[in-house]
Amino acid sequence: MSGQDRLMPFPEQRVLENAAYVLGLVPTSVQTVLLPVWSVEVRATVTEGQPYDCVDRFVERGIGEGGLRTAAELAAFLALDPALVRQALAFLTAIEHVTDVGGRVGLTELGRRSMREGTRYTVIRGDRRRLYFDGFQSRPLTAAHYTSSTVTFVLPDGSAPRHRGAMVRRLDSPGFREDALKELADHPERARFNLPPGIENPERVGAPEKVHLPVYAVRAVEDDGRVRHLVYTPAHDGEHDPDLSAVCEETPAFVADLWRAETRAVSGVGERIHRWLSEKELAQYEPEWDRRHGGWRVTLPPGAFDAPGALGLARVGTHQMLTGGAFFQLWCADRDTRAWALLARLDSPLAARLRDGPDAVRAHVDCLSRQLEIRPPMPLDVLARAAEQKGRYGLARLLRRAGVIKKEQR
Repeated sequence: MSGQDRLMPFPEQRVLENAAYVLGLVPTSVQTVLLPVWSVEVRATVTEGQPYDCVDRFVERGIGEGGLRTAAELAAFLALDPALVRQALAFLTAIEHVTDVGGRVGLTELGRRSMREGTRYTVIRGDRRRLYFDGFQSRPLTAAHYTSSTVTFVLPDGSAPRHRGAMVRRLDSPGFREDALKELADHPERARFNLPPGIENPERVGAPEKVHLPVYAVRAVEDDGRVRHLVYTPAHDGEHDPDLSAVCEETPAFVADLWRAETRAVSGVGERIHRWLSEKELAQYEPEWDRRHGGWRVTLPPGAFDAPGALGLARVGTHQMLTGGAFFQLWCADRDTRAWALLARLDSPLAARLRDGPDAVRAHVDCLSRQLEIRPPMPLDVLARAAEQKGRYGLARLLRRAGVIKKEQR
């Protein structure tokens, strides 16, 4: 892991938008932290299922259903080469499907189960694998956290990683709870936590190792004033992790740490917004506290977004991060500018969402419409015509395709 922006694979703005415009909360701060995770090596017996080879299946049926007890009887009944039958019996004996006592064969319990279920099961004893548990309550992490191409755990090497140039805090944790592995093995949804039913009698090998998972932690408020603490992990690509969020919300030390961090972040935030505006040669504009949205806004004229060298239309309605986890929203009061900004925001994510179906495209457009306060949401065909006006014919085709699919599904 190198570079100041490599700790998380997506920016803070994405999780703020999810909290505000998908979950309907009012985010008040976002922190990058390293959550403690227990990495536990386990040894287990693994039962794997595969399709039968044709000869193996008929040999087992000959034993189990036909009552045949020798290689010669099986070869004669199945009209197979005796050498081929002996080879099949040797293999089935090796995988513990068949017993052979003095040349007389029979099925084991594993062989009977395999024949009954039509799947050739094999047992691997002493299989080793790693399981991950959160560092606060020793609850298992979901299977999404085992995708190595997405999730990277930070080892406890004593160094402090950086994100966007700032040091990132490691949170501490109590010891590993020894009942956690048995609870996982007995869990009715254990496969969701990367322990499929075929893994039996898992036992811990060696001492648990503490590693850390980089996350965004968002402090937010519901309409009724309840404070929420949401955790966003690399595995969930901009959507909050409900399991880890629940664990963290039940952990007083985590809640207190996030509150302290937010208190520091919002101290003098108005002055920091002024400095940012001055650096962008926008010092003539004043930040305002928007009571309706519960956050800071800077309202700029259309020219601040679409003039040469300006911020860019795609920045309208977005959140600008400040050091420490505070942020403010860049805004424009002109509805037409916000409508063009919506079009500017669509581009690359739309193709990926189209693969998930037209409902995903519509949901994405609706989310952007809420963020940009465009009501009612713009129809896809209107957006497609606007894209053509801007010469963005590829985007127009995607929008029309989503609209056509939607109509066909009605």
